[in-house]
Amino acid sequence: MTQLKPRTEFRKWRFSALGLYIQGVKTALASRMAYRGDFIMSMFIMMIVEFSGPVITYIIYNNGAAFPGWGQYEVLLLQGIFLMSRGISFPFFMGIVWNTIGRVQEGTFDLLLIKPRSILLMSIVTAFDSEDLGKLIGGILVFRTALRHLPPQPLSHWISFIILFLFSVILMFGFALFMAGLGIVWIGNYRIYEIFMSVMDFGMYPKSIFTKTFQSILTYIIPVSLLASYPASALLGNVDKNVLLALLSSIVFLLLGLCFYFKIVRNYTSAGG
Repeated sequence: MTQLKPRTEFRKWRFSALGLYIQGVKTALASRMAYRGDFIMSMFIMMIVEFSGPVITYIIYNNGAAFPGWGQYEVLLLQGIFLMSRGISFPFFMGIVWNTIGRVQEGTFDLLLIKPRSILLMSIVTAFDSEDLGKLIGGILVFRTALRHLPPQPLSHWISFIILFLFSVILMFGFALFMAGLGIVWIGNYRIYEIFMSVMDFGMYPKSIFTKTFQSILTYIIPVSLLASYPASALLGNVDKNVLLALLSSIVFLLLGLCFYFKIVRNYTSAGG
């Protein structure tokens, strides 16, 4: 009996939430590595596409224009943070959006509902997108490039940055929940994804370029500024006085997203309903 205990513990780990997620990642990677050339090319294209924002910033500053209160490499730092947030979110959990939309449209969403695990967990486990790791690589490259041209920051700034960056990922998860829920309501409508992506793109730029009213919207109602502007400001030692309200807003946004998603799932009546 003693010899069987390690195997039993392994099985418990394997079928825990984390173990199940890791198995999903392994399966997705194994599937994509069957065609390695296509996988590498797809990641490279994803990385190149992410450079569009930093390229525009480079053009703006090299033509004599600028974002108010921000130097060129400070903006690139902000955009690198934004891209890293997307680079973590898109491969690891944002896939629940198109996974849900596609499964509802095909009528296979029901298969996840009958699994003996949380529908949200199963939607995430079956949606890992390895190609989007190219976004993360692109974000890291932009972030490191900006850091090389900026003064070294003390540890306290890095701690503040890491905390705010974690909240930016939490906010992205909130966006994913709202989009996935709406994907169940409006079957096969990928415009939902495009609309939310357009809203999130406001986070790629310093909030100082927007009007005061719009800044309030991006801070308290849909806290998009938390995606990059607040973390970048914290790393540069310019923590905004409204940051605590932004953090509170992101938590409320996440809770509303969870409530909305599970309410929609409870009212789901299947493809034939």
